Amino acid sequence: MPIIKHEGQTQIEFGTGDINVSPGLIQLDYPCGVVVFQPKEPGAIGERKKNERVVALPAETPVRMTFDKVESIDVVIRALQEAKRMMQEETWESLLVPGNGAEQ
Repeated sequence: MPIIKHEGQTQIEFGTGDINVSPGLIQLDYPCGVVVFQPKEPGAIGERKKNERVVALPAETPVRMTFDKVESIDVVIRALQEAKRMMQEETWESLLVPGNGAEQ
């Protein structure tokens, strides 16, 4: 299951091809941009499926990121790019070793 509750937190586990990540619009108390995360049948990671719906119902989006300003999307993109860069480093696992800023 790609979306799990873990120690009181919601965790989205990527890398198994069984989570759908979709952009769109959503109407909450106000209209806003959204990226939704939904469980799906396993498939190839990055596989694209055409989605005819642009506006999602809140009940159909168990986990979502909403955006009031496009600048907020840029912040998330930068964080994802930095996480990718860190994972691509040969020694990225050393960043997780206690004593290197990863203390709990």
